[in-house]
Amino acid sequence: MLAVLALCAATPAPAATPQEFGGMRFEIAEGWTRRDARDGVILQRSYVTTDSRGRRKTGTALIQLSVAKPAQGAPLPAAFAQFIAAGLPELTRERPLIKGQGITTNGHAIIFEERCCGRRNDVSLSGNFVGIGTPAGYHFSQLVMMNMERDQRREAEAQYEAMIRSLLLAPDDEPFRLTPPRGAGGLDGIYSYLDTGIRPNAFGGTDFYADNNITVFDPSGLYSTEIPKDGMTLQAHCAATPSDCGFYRLAGSQIERLEVRRGYGVLERDSDDFARNGDDLKIGSRDYRRIPPIPAGTRLSGTWRYFFASVGTGAFSSGSVAVERHLQLTPDGRFTRSGFSGASMTNSIGGSTTGVTTGSDRPVTAGRYEIDGYRLTLIGDDGAREVQSIFMADRGSDGLLVINGNNYLKQEPEGQRSSRRR
Repeated sequence: MLAVLALCAATPAPAATPQEFGGMRFEIAEGWTRRDARDGVILQRSYVTTDSRGRRKTGTALIQLSVAKPAQGAPLPAAFAQFIAAGLPELTRERPLIKGQGITTNGHAIIFEERCCGRRNDVSLSGNFVGIGTPAGYHFSQLVMMNMERDQRREAEAQYEAMIRSLLLAPDDEPFRLTPPRGAGGLDGIYSYLDTGIRPNAFGGTDFYADNNITVFDPSGLYSTEIPKDGMTLQAHCAATPSDCGFYRLAGSQIERLEVRRGYGVLERDSDDFARNGDDLKIGSRDYRRIPPIPAGTRLSGTWRYFFASVGTGAFSSGSVAVERHLQLTPDGRFTRSGFSGASMTNSIGGSTTGVTTGSDRPVTAGRYEIDGYRLTLIGDDGAREVQSIFMADRGSDGLLVINGNNYLKQEPEGQRSSRRR
């Protein structure tokens, strides 16, 4: 891998077109350059940013993809561990942040790890590693990211995951697609359960959460943990965001699932106890309520508020963030949106304290709205059109609307709040 850090001239990789090397077929996003090596392919992309003082900073992402290496009797996990150990020591000594294994949609065994945050001199390092077993042997790949900002890492990781999903390693491999197996299916509708608890936040504190988690079951055997947005079909949503999706099959008092884990297209099996309770379901220890669609043409009246806040204090720093949004809907089919967001951060180093506070109001927008099933369409007076998912968390009540996965609580009219105080 050390040789990879000194790449010579490379040729641009075609945008979104299939590529081939040594019997491997794959796709890579636009912006990556390619260099062929004796035992695989090396891809590179640079990310250049300029700070407020005009100083340039360059981050680099490298992808290495190898041809099949003979198994020589070693199981895939053992060979994968050797592959990682032979890499950059600044990453190999870091513990995996995320790891897992399963099968691909072509039936190949796959294993992965993600590691952060090593350093070599002044260069920050993070890496994602993948191993795939085929009849011809083991294919290994890694994404190494150097001096990259968080948003840049997310972009590079998403493109790397898409490349791994696109890999065709055996002659009869087919492109990645979520096709339910024979015997899958048996349910139809959207179901929700309430999940509450306390979890750590980014500032060293803890947050209470109350999430209405949903599952969309399709009769074909496909399911998603998110309602498709922007008017997409479930099949289109799962093709674009496979990590939300999977397959299910009912087997007596059990529900068997083949879930897509991470963006690599890893399929993992699990099963839970299953029972019907009228229109609702019990899966494992959770009670799932069926969420009926909102009739087309429904008009609502009131103001709904979404609010999120997070705060915490560490040994040398403290921080907080808050987001508030308001959505007003009127019986004549009009909507108004407003809101704000703010954040603050304080750091104490060597007896000195620095801090920053920022905030902004969301511009007020207005227009017409339409509700049909699980879809809320907002059509601004400026012609802008936005489609979001929507459902009522409580049957027959608009007191809590879940819009694009966020909880919007209906606000009492000012007069009612005043009379209650008296």
